Formats: sequence, structure tokens, C-alpha cells
Amino acid sequence: MVNALGRSQNTITTRARGLEYSHGQNGARRYRLADVLPTIKPKEREHVPALFELAQDDGEQLWTGDNAVPRVRRLEGWLKGEQLERAFGSRVSFTNSLAASVRSSLIFSHLEALRLTVILTDSVLKWTVLGDANALPPFEHWAVSYAITNARPNEIENEMRVAA
Repeated sequence: MVNALGRSQNTITTRARGLEYSHGQNGARRYRLADVLPTIKPKEREHVPALFELAQDDGEQLWTGDNAVPRVRRLEGWLKGEQLERAFGSRVSFTNSLAASVRSSLIFSHLEALRLTVILTDSVLKWTVLGDANALPPFEHWAVSYAITNARPNEIENEMRVAA
């Protein structure tokens, strides 16, 4: 973040305070890009593509992580205009693909949380924020796997109640 935004380590550390992280090489903290974006100030938005370029794949293309609903709410508050429209379009595409692929009432009982959190995945996040259409997943093949990976009944239901 320091390199991409041109800010001091102290500034970045202050902004990242409270964000969940994992440990990288040499004790470096690794943050999810979707969690970092809401810390970017309006005058720094031009540097967001550099953050995507510097981001490293964590190998979890489908998993949105814990506390997904509050995290996506923070991200939504940061998104602007066309980004919000792309997020909405992704949610529609996901829902249509899931509906065409699955008949399980269990998955559909978590549909609202799944629709909400789909923008936390790497590919949908890149499309939403940067408008990179090449990043979009093939929803018709991807939606069921995403839903099964992220349909965690107790956590999602609790997060949705708290977020409401």
C-alpha cells in the first residue's frame, strides 16, 4: 500500500488498524484488497489500479472470508456511480446463474447474503472497482461453487441481522 499510494508507513498502518490480516513473508501483514479499498481517500482513487496490480493472489478465489457482510457494507459505502452499477449487475448475473443451476432450497435460504457478498471475490471485485470485464467469472459455471463455499448458515444469518 505504501508504494501504490505514495503514503508513509505510519499513515498506512493507521488506516489499516482494525482490519483483519494474515501473516506474509518476513512477518508482513497481508490485508484483503476489499477491506483496504474503503481506507482509500477520494484524492487517492487514481492509485487504486496500482493496488490491484500489487495485490497477490491468496488462492481463495471463491471464499469471501469471515465477517463478510460488515466488510461488504464498508466497501459499498466507498464505491461510486458506475462501480455500484457494476456491483448490482454482478449480483443479478450471479442470481440468474444460480437459479438456472440449482434447485436446493438450502442454498436459496442464504441467497440475500450470497448476493450481497459476491463482490468480495477477487474477480467480481476487479470488475466492480476497475471495470475490467475480462476479470468477470463465468457465472453459469461459478455460481454454484461460490454458493456452496460461502453458505455458512449461522454466521451469515447473524451477520445479516446485525447489518440490518
